[in-house]
Amino acid sequence: MASLIGVTSGVAFGLTSESGILVQSFSLTANSEKTEVKNHLGDVALVAYHNNKMTGSVAGTVAGTTGVAGAAIAASLTVANLESLGGVTGTAYVDSVALTKGADKFQDISVSFTIYPSLGNS
Repeated sequence: MASLIGVTSGVAFGLTSESGILVQSFSLTANSEKTEVKNHLGDVALVAYHNNKMTGSVAGTVAGTTGVAGAAIAASLTVANLESLGGVTGTAYVDSVALTKGADKFQDISVSFTIYPSLGNS
């Protein structure tokens, strides 16, 4: 357990534990597509942000067969570290799963996912 010293108000340290792995890293990115319309001078006169979504990944050492360690392509995934970012929330759907092994290493897994808020929560 970490001891925080100094200005700690609003500071987050560490990760929430994930099912099936000893989580080592987690990332989220919220983004959208952008369509611009220009006027007769070539200046942007209208902008539409659409198709909001969030992409992310979680990685760690395999510690089971369920949860993140049991992730399947196109299936929904419960991610404990998931949070709203950029106004985007929803269900995580698995895009890719990668497993890394080595002669003198533990097995590591990395799962990438996408959240499409327009699909709703399932």
